[in-house]
Amino acid sequence: MLGNVVNKRRGKAKPDGNQKKSPAKRNLTSKTQVESCQTMGKKKEATCKITDYFPVRRSNRKTTKELEAEKIFNIESLIRSGSNEKYLGVCDFKDKGRGIRALRSFEKDEFVVEYKGEIISYKEAKIREDEYGKDSKIGSYMYFFRHRGSNFCVDATEEKPFKGRLINHSMLKPNLKTKVVDFGDSFHLIFVAKRNLEVGEELLYDYGDRTPCTVAQNQWLMNT
Repeated sequence: MLGNVVNKRRGKAKPDGNQKKSPAKRNLTSKTQVESCQTMGKKKEATCKITDYFPVRRSNRKTTKELEAEKIFNIESLIRSGSNEKYLGVCDFKDKGRGIRALRSFEKDEFVVEYKGEIISYKEAKIREDEYGKDSKIGSYMYFFRHRGSNFCVDATEEKPFKGRLINHSMLKPNLKTKVVDFGDSFHLIFVAKRNLEVGEELLYDYGDRTPCTVAQNQWLMNT
């Protein structure tokens, strides 16, 4: 009894265990909890990456290097198989003899066919050229070119079924151009389309020989 009186006088009455919290205090606690949760949510959101909400999208576009490698691989496959030979037809042309027509269309810069023959050194080629010159029945099927810092020649003189050797010359209207492709263990001289080619077109390329002696003996090199 005395203890209770003392506590009352000091303002420290013993709290009743059944006493409830005031509504004001209860609302304050609830508001504080909400603000705390919102603050935590904002912090968590701030640390999130855009990829947490959207899936990562990787480009399927190939690089220039990858596209070039793929192109070389496709050309190598066509050269090894010789599958483009069937798209070339042998025809007879007035004043020119045999030549080649396209049996299907080709797009600009597309591989057409290989100038297939024996690749030999420049020195060996000049020796053979002198020998071939002694026989008027032997035509000129030698293509000189430079690669890897050296001069080479494709000798396609021997009669074989490969049609690249029969493509005729045109300095004025060539629709093919030559190119060397290197596969590491071997290199090849090929023809690619200078422009889009239609079915039935005669295939032509510029032989490129402008030496006075050759031109004097073959005037058609300059006017076809």
